[in-house]
Order: sequence, then C-alpha cells, then structure tokens
Amino acid sequence: MAQADGPGWLRVDLPVMAPPRPLPSGFDALVDNLVGAIRRLPWQAHRLRRLAQVCADRMDVLQGLSDAELQLQIKTYRDAFRRDMTGGPAAQLAALAAVGEAAGRALGLRPYPVQLMGALALHQGWLAEMATGEGKTLTVAMAAVLAGWSGRPCHLVTANDYLADRDALKMGPLYRFCGVSVVAVTGELAPAERAARYASDVVYVTAKELLADFLRDRQTASAGGDVARAMLRRWLWSEASGGGDAAALLLVRGLHTALIDEADSVLIDEAVTPLILSAPRPDPDLSQAVLWASEVADRLVAGADYELSLARSLVTLAPATLALAMQGSDRLPRLWQAQARREELLRQALVARHFLLRDQHYVLQDGKIVLLDEGTGRLTPSRTLSAGLHQAVEAHEGLAISDPSQSMDQMSFQAFFRCFRRLAGTTGTAHEARAEFWSIYGLGVLAVPTHRPRIRSEARPLVSGTEAEKTQALLAEIERLHYQGLPVLVGVRSVSSSDRLAEQLRARALPFSLLNAVRLGDEAEIVAQAGQAGRITVATNMAGRGTDIVLGAHVASMGGLQVIVAECNESVRIDRQLAGRCGRQGDPGRVSTWLSFEDPLLQRHLPAPWCSAMDRLAIHSAGWAGPLLRWIGLLAVRVAQRRAEGQARQRRRLVLESDQWMEKALPFGD
Repeated sequence: MAQADGPGWLRVDLPVMAPPRPLPSGFDALVDNLVGAIRRLPWQAHRLRRLAQVCADRMDVLQGLSDAELQLQIKTYRDAFRRDMTGGPAAQLAALAAVGEAAGRALGLRPYPVQLMGALALHQGWLAEMATGEGKTLTVAMAAVLAGWSGRPCHLVTANDYLADRDALKMGPLYRFCGVSVVAVTGELAPAERAARYASDVVYVTAKELLADFLRDRQTASAGGDVARAMLRRWLWSEASGGGDAAALLLVRGLHTALIDEADSVLIDEAVTPLILSAPRPDPDLSQAVLWASEVADRLVAGADYELSLARSLVTLAPATLALAMQGSDRLPRLWQAQARREELLRQALVARHFLLRDQHYVLQDGKIVLLDEGTGRLTPSRTLSAGLHQAVEAHEGLAISDPSQSMDQMSFQAFFRCFRRLAGTTGTAHEARAEFWSIYGLGVLAVPTHRPRIRSEARPLVSGTEAEKTQALLAEIERLHYQGLPVLVGVRSVSSSDRLAEQLRARALPFSLLNAVRLGDEAEIVAQAGQAGRITVATNMAGRGTDIVLGAHVASMGGLQVIVAECNESVRIDRQLAGRCGRQGDPGRVSTWLSFEDPLLQRHLPAPWCSAMDRLAIHSAGWAGPLLRWIGLLAVRVAQRRAEGQARQRRRLVLESDQWMEKALPFGD
C-alpha cells in the first residue's frame, strides 16, 4: 500500500477488492451458524454498553478543554489511527469520546451513551439495530470519522441521493472539526467531478451509484490492464499533465470500509437485483417479435389457454396454445420462428399482463416505463427489465418499443459488499434477518437499547372478510382520529392503493397529504408536517426509511402519531419500519394493522385451498365467528409473509451463487 496526504503524493489503496468471504456449506455451514449465534448472545451488548458509558464519562472530562486543545488531542488520535486503523481498545474509547465532544460543539448534538455504543459497534464490525429516532445519522458519522482518520477509502452508503446530500451537509461541521474531508456523490455528477469527490476521506453515496462506478472502473481496467496499473496510470498522468480527461481513468479510489445506513434495505431487500452496466443495442427484430406476442396474448384466456402460478410468477401454456402460436409466425423474423423462441415471447407477454402491474411495479412517465422499488416505493428511472420483458410491458401498454440493452458487466449488491475489507451498518429492523446477515456477510446483529423507554402502543389487528369492508372501517377510523386532532400516517404498498385511498378521502371531504413515487416533489415538507395535529398523510413505503416525524405542539399529550398499516408487506421488517415512524425518543404513539381476506399478499403466497377456505369464512365476519376470523386472518398473514420471505431468501442465494460461478468461470481480474 502506498499512501500519503500532501499534494503531489501518490494515494492508492491496494488491493482494491478484498477476497469475498467464502460461502459455507455442509458441516462448515452448521459450525458457522453456531458461531454466529454465539456472537449474538446478550453479553456482547452488555460489554459494549459498559464501554459506551466509559466514553460518556470521558466526554464529561473533555468539556473543560478549549476548541484548540480538543482539536490538538483529535490530531493525536488521527495520527494513531493512521498507523493502526483499529486504534487499539484504549485508544478507541478515548478517540470516540473526543469525537463525541466535537459533535456537541460543531453540531450542537451531544451524543447519548446509546449512540456511542452504536458507533463502537460499527467500528468493531457489527450491524447495530437502533430504533427509529435514536440518532443513527450521528452514530454512523462518528464511526465514519474514526474510519476516515485511517486514510483508507470509507464509503457511507445511504438509501437514496436525497439522504446522501442531506447527511453529508448536516454532518459536515463535525467532519471538518475532526480534520476529515466529506462529500456526497449523487447521480447527476459528471465523471471528472465524481473522481475528485471519491478522493475524499468519507464519501456519502448510494449503493447503486457506488457499484455502477465500480463496474465502470472494472471496464476501464479490463480494457487496459488490471485495476492496480490503471490507478497508477491515473496518478502518473495527473502528475505529468496537471489533470485532464485521462486523469479520470478510474472513479472510485478503492474499496476498504463501508458503513451502511438502513443496512437491511441495501443488503437484503436490494440484494436480489443485480446491477447491470449496459448500453442500448438497436434490435428491430425484437420489436416486431414482442408486438406479435402481444397480439396473440390479447386473444388468450387464463385458465383455458394457460395457467398462472401466483406464488412463483410462472406461466404454463396449454398444448392448444402452442398450436395457436404457430399461426402467423411466418411474419416473425427468422431468429424468432423457432418454437422455443415463440413460447418464450408468449410467456413474456403474459407475465407482463399478470405479474407486472401498473402503479405497483411500474408507472408511466412521459411515454416510458419507469420501474418502482417495492421496498422503498421510489422510482428507479435507471433500471430496466431484462430478457425482453421491458419491451413486453411496453407493447402491453401500447408504447413505442425501446431498444434492448446489451450487458457489459454486472454484479449483485451481495457479491459487491462481500468484497469490502471492513463492513458494518445500522438499521431499525435487522432482527428478522440476523441469520442471513451472518451467513452471507459475516455481520453479527447487535441490539442497541433506546435512550428513553418506548411507550408506543400496539392495537389489536383488525380483520375483515372483504376488502370493501376493510376500506369502509378504515375510512371511519381515519375520520374519527382526524376529528380528535391526532396526526395519522396511513401506509399502503403501491401507488395505485394510495391513489384509491386518496379518492375516498376526498369523497369524505377529509384534508390529507399524499406521498408516493409519482408525487414526491414536496416529500420533505410532507414528512415535516406529518406530526402536526389533525394531519392525515397517506404514503407508500417512501415514508418508512430515513425519516423522523416530529410531533407538533400538544400532540404528545393527546396520544402522539397514529400509524395505520393498511396493507401488510411481504416482509415483516418493512411493516416494522412503518410502525417505527411513531414512538421516537419516548414519544407516545399507536400502531394499528388492518387486514382483509382479499389482500393480494394472501392470494399470491398462500396455497389455493387456504384461499378457498378463507373465502367461505369471510361470510362469517360478524357475531360468534369474529374472534375465529381474526385468529385465522393473523395466521394467514404470518404464513404468507414467511413464505414470501423464504422465496426472497432463496432468490438471493441463487443470485449469489450465480455471481460466484461467473467470477470463477469468467474472471475479470487477477
């Protein structure tokens, strides 16, 4: 490793990637799971809590120092961490205490002992589970200061560009006080500006931007040698020419430390989607073929011509349908006239009709398909569906057929983050996936206690036989809470659901704010006002991460924010994220869950006999069957969520195994 700080000095971190953690199997996997379970035992949390209290006591001692004296101590710690990035057990506590005191002076935010505990956990390579409102932004920033002192690249990964910009700006005074440079890298930056920003000590960036830039660097390196030589050429050219276009041969300075905010979203929910670096490739034959398949699919009838598997999102064509597919196939380009090709086209067209739903999986904007992230509810304009499926959706919607993309390189987020030498993170919902965090990433989950006791109440879930019954009862409850002067946050899964609920609220003349992927222009203002008395906010999962809803005057005395889970998600973690919007820092609040036997979650993930039995029970939604109906409804939702989570876990495992196979079969580096 060659590294120095002054101008004109080479600053390169090699190797750029660490060897991925081997994926255990067989008896090794059993032993590995046992080690992970031992690491999660409560004594680890007790140990870090004691150390955090020592840090807090040292902060009290540092209060008597002037700013200059405190910065002199910080410089001493920075030099020590440059030599040994762990700092040693004693130096860690002293350095973190100094950073905590600096936060109080630079930001006016004096960290609580639980925040110091979280920062220690991150520095020691844990995934810290911290409740909403406990100050994760400051916690991660303190750990990033310690990592930034080492001089190795430190990437602080956030859920979206807005949070990257916001947190880098908000925490900037702390970093500057501690002698650490900090920037945010977002989607609109030009390559030269991106390369310059990646040279900073701490970089706030989304996982998508970081992985895309890494793949671009890998393409650059493969075109002209390995990554180490490319980085050296970049420095030599910069020294000889004083900069210029060739100085930006590589963007990312290296991969060493990643601190991930909302780690379950990045490492679990996003992990199944590989990021593909691609370029458009004109293919008029494909356009003609998908239009033919769309015409044929319009004439087919579900149940007669084909069968649908909702749980697996599969289409099975009937034998007669295959014969029908022969008709008019002579109009197809020669490449698509083979029987297997025609079947593939028809299946894609039917998948586009039944499993990719407008305003749930995508929206139409300016005559184009824009995909939605179901976990966050946000638009993902840079993503496209692969294998001709994107063009099939366009044909179904009657849009112009876009050119398919040619893949140049790809990598899953799982494989990418397994290559960092130091990985840590924080989130409010890690418990449910603790075994997967350990087996895939070697991350132990450590629960950090809240600063104040949580007094949020959980209402008994309400179960209705039909969706119409649930909606009417839900509207009545929203109206009742509104007229009591309580703020209400209603969480739904999709854009279409939020729009339907908005129409029904308008019909009742109830004022509300709507937050979804299509209407996000006033996101910050809507979230800032959601805790005010009498406010009604309808939101998709966009309101579930990275947002703290502050209560208005006198709202706490009335009962706090009322969160209504109007549609259960496929993962319990996402439901818990929404519930975590209330009850922050000891505030009161209430969470209620509303279910119906017609919920798409149940229809998609439960066996057909279960769904039929629930349909028969739905008629007994009153009287003696009420408690039984509620129990069956709750059981059905839990089983459906377990099945959905199991399927998602299996997909992530398959993606990771595919990545490993590709790395071995088609190596991109040494």
